[in-house]
Amino acid sequence: MKKLLFVVVCVTCFFAIGLNAQEYPTVEDDGSNIVLTIPYLEWEDDEGETRALSAELVAESSSGDVSFSVDYQKLVDIEVDTPQMVQGEGACSSTTNAQLLACRADTQDDYFEAQAKCFNESDPVDQAECFSEATAERSDALEECGDIEESHANLCAIFGEGPYDPDLDDITFVSVDAIAANPNPYFPLIVGNVWVYESEEETITVTVLDQTKDIEGIEAIVVRDVVEEDGEVIEDTSDWYAQDEDGNVWYMGELSLNYEDGELSDVDGSWKHGTDGAKAGILFRGMPVVDEVLRQEYLIGEAEDIGQTVSLENNESTDSGFACSNNCLETLEWTPLEPDGEETKIYLPGTGLILEINLEDDERVELVDFTPGS
Repeated sequence: MKKLLFVVVCVTCFFAIGLNAQEYPTVEDDGSNIVLTIPYLEWEDDEGETRALSAELVAESSSGDVSFSVDYQKLVDIEVDTPQMVQGEGACSSTTNAQLLACRADTQDDYFEAQAKCFNESDPVDQAECFSEATAERSDALEECGDIEESHANLCAIFGEGPYDPDLDDITFVSVDAIAANPNPYFPLIVGNVWVYESEEETITVTVLDQTKDIEGIEAIVVRDVVEEDGEVIEDTSDWYAQDEDGNVWYMGELSLNYEDGELSDVDGSWKHGTDGAKAGILFRGMPVVDEVLRQEYLIGEAEDIGQTVSLENNESTDSGFACSNNCLETLEWTPLEPDGEETKIYLPGTGLILEINLEDDERVELVDFTPGS
């Protein structure tokens, strides 16, 4: 077995020279064969061309004298500059695979940074605990990468292999006045509308402002969403929405200001259609279709919310008196970036969202006050 380990180390070192990115090789012994898997290696050849490789090398394990042969010249001749796809033959599977590699690479970066901090622990016991925690965190993170990949792959089965690239130039969007005259009943974008929601820990105030934002030539309405915890603002977001002539509400982007201890900490989750590959999505159809699944927003790795129409005849009610009469829209909403974060949302026609239930912990966010605009 010493020779096997030596070969694996040599293969890793051999390809590490000049690499831009890599996934580390793994070894498995099923009793009959020893399998050396190289998930992904990328490097530049002598002419500056990008090369990439994913490979599986198999050798019989009948003796302890196991070796693998690798023809480096042959590998260099392979014209590949993108990761091999996990499954499927189109853009969706390619994107899924690339995001998996990015997730694993981020995990490795975090792990090595954690190790670097551990090396600076002077107490041997503290150092050992530090390394143990870093290893456990890496294991959990890699498992989460796998869950995210599975969720993305499921979306490929739903949406197909084609790229998500809506052509908004072919869609007629209407003015703010036209929206006010005929708003989508499940999200009435009427200036002055104010919704106040409460959960166990937070108060959320949503206001349709008398402001618009031009996004790629489309007039989007600005909606302010303020989240407070114990009276302190923890998030202040400007959302941008547009409505087309068919009554579909499009989510065009957001600027999300996140606060800690009263100070701005980051703008994570922010995106805008047409910037850095971000693309608008549909929040609501003018005429919803049961079981339809929609991309509500799209910025890879940042904003990937999904919504599915479950029912048009929900009969929920809230403690504050907002009630459905077999007429509410029920949706299931989630993001592949957080596979365990599914939510049920209930929308009352003419009012909008009245109830949100987190399916993981049953936490409820209820509408407690609605003030119509003019």
